[in-house]
Amino acid sequence: MERPLFFIDFEASGIAPDSYPIEVAVVSSDITFSSLIKPARYWTHWSFDAQDMHGLSQDQLREQGNTPSAVARHMNQLFSGQVLCSDSPQDAFWLDVLFEAADLAPRFELKPLEVFVGRQAASEIYRLLPTTRIHRAHLMRLL
Repeated sequence: MERPLFFIDFEASGIAPDSYPIEVAVVSSDITFSSLIKPARYWTHWSFDAQDMHGLSQDQLREQGNTPSAVARHMNQLFSGQVLCSDSPQDAFWLDVLFEAADLAPRFELKPLEVFVGRQAASEIYRLLPTTRIHRAHLMRLL
């Protein structure tokens, strides 16, 4: 069975259909990449409940974030041809939203954890994870 080398996580402006990615992190044994994402001008949904969980404000994103185009280009440079593993089906949605805003296609693939370890093992892993977790994508480095 294929082993994942890269793990990806996103934070988002909320969970509504018009939410958008605000931070992405990818880690491996060799690479740590994380970036705040400056909202595209048509990304307007904001959940203060989500802000309470991830601790990022809209001002922080505008001041410290990189444009969707810059983030997508950098990810394509770093991960071209690679497979990134995600523990959340929502991450594929955030990736699509990010790359659509950048008007680019990802040059890498995102696959769910189940592909690598099987559905039963993934369910067991999810069961063993803490029920409360720190909500910030860049903190994945600590795992």
